[in-house]
Parts: sequence; structure tokens; C-alpha cells
Amino acid sequence: RFVPKQLLTNLKKDSILDVKLGDQIQKEMSILFSDIRSFTTLSESMTPEENFKFVNSYLKHMGPLVRENNGYIDKFIGDGLMIFFGDPLDQDDHAVRAVKAAVEMQLVVRELRQRWQTLGRLPIKIRIGINTGDVVVGNMGSDKQMDYTVLGKNVNIAARLEANAPPEGILISESVSNYVKDFAEVKFAGKITVKGIEEEFNTYEVEY
Repeated sequence: RFVPKQLLTNLKKDSILDVKLGDQIQKEMSILFSDIRSFTTLSESMTPEENFKFVNSYLKHMGPLVRENNGYIDKFIGDGLMIFFGDPLDQDDHAVRAVKAAVEMQLVVRELRQRWQTLGRLPIKIRIGINTGDVVVGNMGSDKQMDYTVLGKNVNIAARLEANAPPEGILISESVSNYVKDFAEVKFAGKITVKGIEEEFNTYEVEY
């Protein structure tokens, strides 16, 4: 329950005792960020306990969608998710899997919103950003506590895409668009900049 199944399988295969800090590689992967739009404002109308239950209720619907597409939930960031595809399971179609998971997430949230509104709960809309590119993946942290995660410019770009995505939108980079153009309808959505990176980036919105 505390370690994703695919990582646990690798740990068993490689022996947990052999896993070392600094076991990292560089590879192309797809990174997905999502969060609930204006959740800080929504949460102000709830008690801490209600807030906790609400977020858990939402996240428990997202987890299975990620696992079905062989994604790896890196972190729960409050009401947000950081997910990557392409490791620890190698996947040639990691970008397609990421977009497929994103579409399924949006459709489930749409159903949840309709159901929850009839129960008097707050309506929610989520934003999703996805980028594909080279990242560093592996064990990072200290010798007492390690985190299996990804780092690099392309992770930052994915986070920036999520921040610029419209409510109920899935905003992707050009690299993702190139991979999924035969599997999904996309439209040009303008250019964005990322802190610390000079050039602008083309963005595309997935239509679903």
C-alpha cells in the first residue's frame, strides 16, 4: 500500500538490500501533473476533517486509472498528482498511455462532479499537463530515506503545462503531440515560457 506494485516487483527482483542511493539513469519518459482548480478556495468552506475526506475520496478514483495505464504515482501533492510513464516498466508508448490516463481522469471527474453535486458537495474541475522528454529517474534523497522519482527540465515543463491548462483541460507539449497525433485529437493552444528556460514552447490541448 505504501510502495507501488511495479516498484515493489523490481525491488524484489533486484533485492531491496542492493538498492542504493544514486541508482539513477537518464531516459525518455512522459510526466503528468494534475490538480483541482481553485482547491484552496473550495477547501475554505470545509473543516480540516471534511477536507481530508474529500481529497481522499477524489484521489481513490484517480489511482486505479493510473495503474490501468501502467503509470507510476510519484507523489500526492495535496490535491495534486505527479505521475510518470516509462519507468520502472519500459514502455515505447508512454506518451500515449499518459494521454489516455489523462482523458480517463477527466471523464471520471466529470461523472464525480455530477454525482457529488446531487449530494450537495462542491463541484470540482481538474487541470492536467503532460510533457515527454529526457529526465533522470532513480533513487534520490539520503541514505536514511530514499525517494524513487524523476528530475530535470522536462519535469518542470510538465508542471508548467498543468499550471497553464484550462479547467477540465489537458495541455501537452509538442513532443507529446508528435507521439499521440495518430491516437488523439489535438489543437494548438499557444506558447508558454518556463522559469529558467529562455525559449518559448508550443502547447496543444487534447480534445476528448
